[in-house]
Amino acid sequence: MPTFTYKAMDAHDRFVSGEIEAASAHEVARELQKLGYNMLDAAASSRGEGQKSSLFSLFRPPVGRREITVFLRELSLVLRAGLQLDDALLLLAGEEKAGLAAIARDLRVTIGHGSSFGEALERYPRLFGPDLVAMVRVAEASGNLDGVLESVGEERARTEQLLDKITSSLRYPAFLLVVALSVLTFFMIVVVPQFAATLRDFGPPPGGLVGVILGLSDFLVKDGFWLALGLAVFIALIVALMLRPRPRAAVGRLVARMPGLRSILELRRTVLFCSSLSILLANGVTLTAALRVLVDMPGAASTGLDRVVEGVRRGRRLVDALGAINYIPPLALKMLRVGEESGELAIVARRTAEFYQAKLSERLDRLSSIVGPAAIIVIAGIVGTLIVSILSALLSINQLIG
Repeated sequence: MPTFTYKAMDAHDRFVSGEIEAASAHEVARELQKLGYNMLDAAASSRGEGQKSSLFSLFRPPVGRREITVFLRELSLVLRAGLQLDDALLLLAGEEKAGLAAIARDLRVTIGHGSSFGEALERYPRLFGPDLVAMVRVAEASGNLDGVLESVGEERARTEQLLDKITSSLRYPAFLLVVALSVLTFFMIVVVPQFAATLRDFGPPPGGLVGVILGLSDFLVKDGFWLALGLAVFIALIVALMLRPRPRAAVGRLVARMPGLRSILELRRTVLFCSSLSILLANGVTLTAALRVLVDMPGAASTGLDRVVEGVRRGRRLVDALGAINYIPPLALKMLRVGEESGELAIVARRTAEFYQAKLSERLDRLSSIVGPAAIIVIAGIVGTLIVSILSALLSINQLIG
């Protein structure tokens, strides 16, 4: 189907433009009229169907997680305004940036060919994860797609705020680490060799820490290129492994056992589980179906939930099944038990998520206040030890000469 570039006026006499796939210009006018637009002009786009996979598309700006969150919230608003999903995607395709607009058009075409919205989202597994696809499938079955998309968009926005806080907490220590490594490398390759000959010409060969420093300096000067190449290859292999699900899950389990991060990951898992459970239950999804959706959530958040699903399916209470695998903290279990017994599990799960999200935010603030000063102290100690060692050796030589 050809792509047309259109120019139109909306109901408030504002100029709008965009692209739309249609069989003819007359079909374009009819589609725009459904959206409340008066078409001014429509012309076949020079970017035909055969060019969608051309070299130009390789340079299309990537679509980030934040853009997807905004897209889901905007789609929810448009659906609540009364538009059908097909028309809503058409409207957003004319408003979004190039990368996301192309995805919206492709989703619309896929739905037009008879696929469900969930099946259309599966075409982009990197952008729309299995948990989101599962939620959308349940929402389509219950007829509450706009409500689920709104809740998912709000939850993703809260998650992004936490990720921004984590990133900002680690950015400064990472910057200090890079600067310190650069200074140390310069010191070992440029500065230390200037004193190495002097230290070796007077007296016995330097030993202890000074000898180690001189040996490391010689190694970096002679074989620094091969060391850098080996590190680059090692980092590339690590990145390639982390793109695979099993190694990434293994690293996640290893990190979850670390004392400093274990409690933070437990809080994050509790927030994710309770908030997602609240979204699904509040939109008419049964408890068993909601738990099956949560099993598809990526990473450590779904570890062990398959046993919880099986236990609930056999008639076991949710809190008893969760307590058997120590999935969430005891206080969260008590809160969910109250919600399960009162029949208000969705509301209590939401309040539990908010409570633990506040605790997680407080814990991250505390971590960031510790990591920064600790990184400065460690780096200053390393640099200071190297400088003092070299200067001490030089002063001892001056005393021998004097």
